[in-house]
Amino acid sequence: MDQVSMQPKVNLDVMRSFAIGLVVLDHVLLAQKVAVVGRWEPAWIGVAGVYMFFVHTCLVLMWSLERKPHTLDFYIRRGFRIYPLVLVALLFAVVLRAPVGGSPNDFFVAIHPDLQTILSNGTLTQNLFDRDNILGVLWSLPLEVDMYLLLPVLFFFVRRNFTLWPLLLFWALAAGLSFRMLEDGNQFATVIPCFLPGVMAYVLFRRVRPRAPGWLFPGFLLLLTVLFMMWPSVGASWPLCLALGIGLPFFHPINFGLVARVSHEIAKYSYGIYLSHPFALVFGFYVLAGRSLWMQLGVTIVAIAVLSVAAYHLLEKPMINLGAKLAAKAEKRYEQKHLDAYL
Repeated sequence: MDQVSMQPKVNLDVMRSFAIGLVVLDHVLLAQKVAVVGRWEPAWIGVAGVYMFFVHTCLVLMWSLERKPHTLDFYIRRGFRIYPLVLVALLFAVVLRAPVGGSPNDFFVAIHPDLQTILSNGTLTQNLFDRDNILGVLWSLPLEVDMYLLLPVLFFFVRRNFTLWPLLLFWALAAGLSFRMLEDGNQFATVIPCFLPGVMAYVLFRRVRPRAPGWLFPGFLLLLTVLFMMWPSVGASWPLCLALGIGLPFFHPINFGLVARVSHEIAKYSYGIYLSHPFALVFGFYVLAGRSLWMQLGVTIVAIAVLSVAAYHLLEKPMINLGAKLAAKAEKRYEQKHLDAYL
């Protein structure tokens, strides 16, 4: 049995569901103008979830490259996976002037963008041009897109010997150099130590056997989150992601059927939840300001469900399928071209 088929999909679904839950919880608290919870700042709760997404995404994409080690195929699929939903969300935000450009200081804020800001957001390059995020949650996606440039190189490097120590050395160097860039946490260099542990997990899944019972895995995620929230910062995210990437392969898959089914559904719609939940919060907490908290929460939850399910089935899934077809055609043309050249 190959390594890809042995991947603990349930644990990955739980991890993805846990991460999106942290993001939504963060923004619900900010929408309610809750600045501090005990000694914790809510704004960092969602950031912890995003860092977990970085590890998860990097790991899953390494498996994707293993199934299809073709760079052009990889970029076509990722483009059709990421951009269509972003463009539609931006269209709604700009046309409706929706207050979804939230920040910890002012969650319900509408960005009135110029053309350059619209173009940079649409191409997910606003971090390169120092432009505002029209949709607040878009801050993380440019960093992920930057990571796509590095990931195939890392894949072709590690698949030669599946050795962990070069990655640990690379991680230590990246973390050390990133201390010089901590004043601007939106620079890609400062999150390389968050992505690299996903590659480490990919290596370890081939080299180690799980030892810890699966039912401890949610507690492991919670423990990492609590530790991060004790000293929240960009720098603190590096050991958080390192522990997550190294620890993930040592857990047996969770064998509770209900947990598996619920987490699978949440994980399937998680990208739609990520991009649509700011609009849902506008319905629940901005439009219904002054109403009871239970009504606001109820409307928000229903809106998240409706928007994310609609986004997945009407746009996300069709675009994923289209991207797969176009990638297959491009790969076929590439192979035929090289075959003709050889003959």
